[in-house]
Amino acid sequence: MMGRYIVLILFAILFEGVFGDEVKSVMEGDRVTLNTDVTKGPNDTMLWYFEDTRIALINGHPSASCLYDGVGGRFRDRLEVDYKTGSLTITDIRSEHAGRYEAELDKADSSGTSTMLTKNRKCDSTKIITKRSNIGETIKTISLTVSVVPGSGLSPAAVAGIVVGVLLGAVAVVVGVMIYRRSIFRNDMKKKKQIPEQVSNDETQSDKSLMA
Repeated sequence: MMGRYIVLILFAILFEGVFGDEVKSVMEGDRVTLNTDVTKGPNDTMLWYFEDTRIALINGHPSASCLYDGVGGRFRDRLEVDYKTGSLTITDIRSEHAGRYEAELDKADSSGTSTMLTKNRKCDSTKIITKRSNIGETIKTISLTVSVVPGSGLSPAAVAGIVVGVLLGAVAVVVGVMIYRRSIFRNDMKKKKQIPEQVSNDETQSDKSLMA
Protein backbone atom coordinates (compact mmCIF):
# COMPACT_ATOMS: atom_id res chain seq x y z
CA MET A 1 0.00 0.00 0.00
CA MET A 2 2.90 2.33 0.70
CA GLY A 3 4.01 1.77 -2.88
CA ARG A 4 0.59 2.80 -4.13
CA TYR A 5 0.74 5.97 -2.05
CA ILE A 6 4.15 6.88 -3.47
CA VAL A 7 2.94 6.20 -7.01
CA LEU A 8 -0.01 8.54 -6.46
CA ILE A 9 2.30 11.30 -5.23
CA LEU A 10 4.65 10.87 -8.20
CA PHE A 11 1.68 10.85 -10.57
CA ALA A 12 0.42 14.06 -8.97
CA ILE A 13 3.77 15.77 -9.44
CA LEU A 14 3.94 14.65 -13.06
CA PHE A 15 0.36 15.74 -13.64
CA GLU A 16 1.13 19.20 -12.28
CA GLY A 17 4.18 19.55 -14.46
CA VAL A 18 2.30 18.62 -17.62
CA PHE A 19 -1.03 20.35 -17.15
CA GLY A 20 -0.11 23.21 -14.83
CA ASP A 21 -2.78 22.42 -12.22
CA GLU A 22 -2.16 22.94 -8.55
CA VAL A 23 -1.91 19.54 -6.86
CA LYS A 24 -3.19 18.66 -3.40
CA SER A 25 -2.61 15.24 -1.83
CA VAL A 26 -4.71 14.29 1.19
CA MET A 27 -5.48 11.20 3.22
CA GLU A 28 -8.93 9.62 3.25
CA GLY A 29 -11.01 11.08 6.07
CA ASP A 30 -9.23 14.47 6.02
CA ARG A 31 -10.73 17.83 5.15
CA VAL A 32 -9.22 20.14 2.57
CA THR A 33 -9.79 23.77 1.65
CA LEU A 34 -9.45 24.85 -1.98
CA ASN A 35 -8.42 28.50 -2.17
CA THR A 36 -8.66 30.70 -5.25
CA ASP A 37 -5.87 33.16 -4.34
CA VAL A 38 -7.91 36.04 -5.76
CA THR A 39 -9.87 38.88 -4.22
CA LYS A 40 -13.59 38.33 -4.63
CA GLY A 41 -15.81 41.39 -4.75
CA PRO A 42 -18.93 41.42 -2.52
CA ASN A 43 -21.21 41.07 -5.56
CA ASP A 44 -19.00 38.71 -7.56
CA THR A 45 -19.96 35.06 -8.01
CA MET A 46 -17.58 32.15 -7.57
CA LEU A 47 -18.39 28.89 -9.36
CA TRP A 48 -16.76 25.58 -8.46
CA TYR A 49 -16.79 22.53 -10.72
CA PHE A 50 -15.71 18.95 -10.14
CA GLU A 51 -14.89 17.11 -13.36
CA ASP A 52 -16.99 19.72 -15.24
CA THR A 53 -20.02 19.32 -12.95
CA ARG A 54 -21.00 22.30 -10.81
CA ILE A 55 -20.75 21.74 -7.06
CA ALA A 56 -20.93 25.30 -5.71
CA LEU A 57 -22.26 28.72 -6.63
CA ILE A 58 -21.01 31.27 -4.10
CA ASN A 59 -22.32 34.80 -3.83
CA GLY A 60 -21.90 37.17 -0.91
CA HIS A 61 -24.73 35.62 1.09
CA PRO A 62 -25.95 32.04 1.72
CA SER A 63 -29.49 32.86 0.56
CA ALA A 64 -28.14 33.75 -2.90
CA SER A 65 -25.75 30.80 -3.09
CA CYS A 66 -26.09 27.09 -3.72
CA LEU A 67 -24.14 23.94 -2.86
CA TYR A 68 -24.77 20.90 -5.05
CA ASP A 69 -24.70 17.23 -4.06
CA GLY A 70 -22.95 16.25 -7.30
CA VAL A 71 -23.28 13.06 -9.32
CA GLY A 72 -24.45 10.22 -7.08
CA GLY A 73 -24.69 12.62 -4.12
CA ARG A 74 -20.94 12.30 -3.46
CA PHE A 75 -20.67 15.84 -2.04
CA ARG A 76 -23.88 15.79 0.03
CA ASP A 77 -23.26 17.40 3.46
CA ARG A 78 -19.53 17.57 2.74
CA LEU A 79 -19.14 21.10 1.34
CA GLU A 80 -18.42 24.29 3.25
CA VAL A 81 -17.71 27.68 1.69
CA ASP A 82 -16.41 31.08 2.62
CA TYR A 83 -18.93 33.54 1.20
CA LYS A 84 -16.43 36.38 1.31
CA THR A 85 -13.43 34.78 -0.37
CA GLY A 86 -15.15 32.07 -2.42
CA SER A 87 -12.95 29.27 -1.05
CA LEU A 88 -14.37 25.74 -0.95
CA THR A 89 -13.85 23.19 1.82
CA ILE A 90 -14.53 19.46 1.44
CA THR A 91 -14.93 17.46 4.65
CA ASP A 92 -14.51 13.73 5.29
CA ILE A 93 -12.64 13.14 2.03
CA ARG A 94 -13.18 9.83 0.21
CA SER A 95 -11.53 8.34 -2.86
CA GLU A 96 -14.53 9.36 -4.97
CA HIS A 97 -13.59 13.01 -4.36
CA ALA A 98 -10.25 12.67 -6.13
CA GLY A 99 -10.13 14.53 -9.43
CA ARG A 100 -9.99 17.94 -11.04
CA TYR A 101 -11.58 21.01 -9.45
CA GLU A 102 -12.02 24.28 -11.29
CA ALA A 103 -12.97 27.72 -9.99
CA GLU A 104 -14.56 30.43 -12.14
CA LEU A 105 -15.11 34.03 -11.13
CA ASP A 106 -18.11 35.87 -12.57
CA LYS A 107 -17.44 39.55 -11.98
CA ALA A 108 -20.32 41.89 -11.18
CA ASP A 109 -21.33 44.29 -13.95
CA SER A 110 -20.93 48.04 -13.79
CA SER A 111 -24.11 48.38 -11.74
CA GLY A 112 -22.61 46.14 -9.07
CA THR A 113 -25.00 43.26 -9.71
CA SER A 114 -23.82 39.75 -10.52
CA THR A 115 -25.64 38.09 -13.39
CA MET A 116 -25.60 34.79 -11.46
CA LEU A 117 -27.33 36.41 -8.50
CA THR A 118 -30.48 37.10 -10.49
CA LYS A 119 -30.50 33.81 -12.41
CA ASN A 120 -30.10 31.50 -9.41
CA ARG A 121 -32.33 32.79 -6.62
CA LYS A 122 -33.63 29.32 -5.74
CA CYS A 123 -31.16 26.58 -4.83
CA ASP A 124 -31.76 23.02 -5.99
CA SER A 125 -28.88 21.06 -4.46
CA THR A 126 -29.82 17.87 -6.33
CA LYS A 127 -29.61 19.48 -9.76
CA ILE A 128 -26.78 18.30 -12.01
CA ILE A 129 -25.34 21.20 -13.99
CA THR A 130 -22.64 20.30 -16.49
CA LYS A 131 -20.13 22.89 -17.58
CA ARG A 132 -20.50 23.53 -21.30
CA SER A 133 -18.78 26.89 -21.55
CA ASN A 134 -17.14 29.37 -19.23
CA ILE A 135 -19.57 31.72 -17.51
CA GLY A 136 -16.77 33.72 -15.96
CA GLU A 137 -12.99 33.63 -15.92
CA THR A 138 -11.26 30.41 -14.92
CA ILE A 139 -8.96 31.46 -12.10
CA LYS A 140 -7.85 28.17 -10.55
CA THR A 141 -7.60 24.48 -11.37
CA ILE A 142 -6.70 21.98 -8.67
CA SER A 143 -5.98 18.28 -8.99
CA LEU A 144 -6.84 16.45 -5.78
CA THR A 145 -5.42 13.02 -4.99
CA VAL A 146 -6.77 10.94 -2.12
CA SER A 147 -4.91 8.08 -0.45
CA VAL A 148 -5.88 5.63 2.26
CA VAL A 149 -3.72 5.06 5.36
CA PRO A 150 -0.32 3.81 4.07
CA GLY A 151 0.21 0.09 4.45
CA SER A 152 -3.36 -0.77 5.38
CA GLY A 153 -5.57 -0.42 2.34
CA LEU A 154 -8.36 0.52 4.77
CA SER A 155 -10.16 3.67 5.78
CA PRO A 156 -9.21 5.39 9.07
CA ALA A 157 -12.42 4.10 10.70
CA ALA A 158 -11.62 0.53 9.69
CA VAL A 159 -8.02 0.91 10.89
CA ALA A 160 -9.24 2.25 14.24
CA GLY A 161 -11.58 -0.72 14.59
CA ILE A 162 -8.76 -3.15 13.85
CA VAL A 163 -6.45 -1.44 16.36
CA VAL A 164 -9.11 -1.66 19.08
CA GLY A 165 -9.70 -5.32 18.22
CA VAL A 166 -6.00 -6.10 18.38
CA LEU A 167 -5.63 -4.34 21.73
CA LEU A 168 -8.58 -6.23 23.20
CA GLY A 169 -7.15 -9.47 21.86
CA ALA A 170 -3.76 -8.68 23.39
CA VAL A 171 -5.38 -7.96 26.77
CA ALA A 172 -7.26 -11.27 26.60
CA VAL A 173 -4.02 -13.13 25.85
CA VAL A 174 -2.18 -11.47 28.75
CA VAL A 175 -5.03 -12.29 31.15
CA GLY A 176 -5.09 -15.89 29.91
CA VAL A 177 -1.36 -16.28 30.40
CA MET A 178 -1.57 -14.84 33.93
CA ILE A 179 -4.37 -17.26 34.86
CA TYR A 180 -2.45 -20.19 33.36
CA ARG A 181 0.75 -19.31 35.25
CA ARG A 182 -1.17 -18.85 38.49
CA SER A 183 -2.74 -22.26 38.05
CA ILE A 184 0.69 -23.85 37.47
CA PHE A 185 2.08 -22.07 40.53
CA ARG A 186 -0.72 -23.40 42.71
CA ASN A 187 -0.17 -26.95 41.43
CA ASP A 188 3.55 -26.68 42.13
CA MET A 189 2.87 -25.50 45.67
CA LYS A 190 0.53 -28.44 46.28
CA LYS A 191 3.15 -30.88 45.02
CA LYS A 192 5.82 -29.35 47.28
CA LYS A 193 3.52 -29.75 50.29
CA GLN A 194 2.76 -33.37 49.40
CA ILE A 195 6.45 -34.40 49.16
CA PRO A 196 7.33 -33.77 52.87
CA GLU A 197 4.14 -35.56 53.94
CA GLN A 198 5.07 -38.59 51.82
CA VAL A 199 8.64 -38.61 53.20
CA SER A 200 7.30 -38.45 56.77
CA ASN A 201 4.94 -41.35 56.12
CA ASP A 202 7.78 -43.42 54.63
CA GLU A 203 10.01 -42.75 57.65
CA THR A 204 7.23 -43.77 60.03
CA GLN A 205 6.68 -47.02 58.19
CA SER A 206 10.47 -47.69 58.27
CA ASP A 207 10.65 -47.10 62.04
CA LYS A 208 7.76 -49.49 62.66
CA SER A 209 9.49 -52.21 60.63
CA LEU A 210 12.71 -51.85 62.67
CA MET A 211 10.86 -52.02 65.97
CA ALA A 212 9.07 -55.19 64.89
